[in-house]
Amino acid sequence: MQLEGTNYNSFPEFVKQVEAIVGDQGIDTLINNAGIAIKKLLDSVTAEDMLKNFEVNSVAPLMLTKALLPLLKISAPKRKTAVINISSGQGSITNVNPTPPNPWRSMYPYRTSKTALNMITKCLAVDLKPHGIHVICMSPGHLKTDLGGPTADLEVSTGVSGVLNVIKTQITDDVLGGNRGIGLELVRQVLTTTHAKHVNN
Repeated sequence: MQLEGTNYNSFPEFVKQVEAIVGDQGIDTLINNAGIAIKKLLDSVTAEDMLKNFEVNSVAPLMLTKALLPLLKISAPKRKTAVINISSGQGSITNVNPTPPNPWRSMYPYRTSKTALNMITKCLAVDLKPHGIHVICMSPGHLKTDLGGPTADLEVSTGVSGVLNVIKTQITDDVLGGNRGIGLELVRQVLTTTHAKHVNN
């Protein structure tokens, strides 16, 4: 199955295709992973840069979650059900490092889009708590993807393993609706122990 994340008119048909596969079991895990990084600093950033990065990284995950919500609600009474938004440490306001050299310091489009995604995650966590649906954001680390580039710190397999292990071990009823984000350090812990603790961002 393929989906263009910003082609919202195609979502109803996509949902029908998913429903035909999952049937009355619904969807227990939705991972919103698609994203782009427009790397523009203050002297070069444009309104179009901001809007494009915001749409792909922030608006599209919200709209897809909304479209698939009926299938998530079907799953929630039967088993643990979660929405995972893949965010980034670059979306953290407190982690903006003013000291050069820091190539990510003021990449306005990408950083602000991830900050927005973090707030969307929190709003969804509150709204979906009554339905028993967990919503968290997670930073898998700097991975060797098309976005991260070949010099990134971690292999994709490491990030995937970390994300899956966190979903399995850290999403529990005591954090339902909470103000939660999971960073790279917790992912690393979960890769080596099943006793890692949840963290607040």
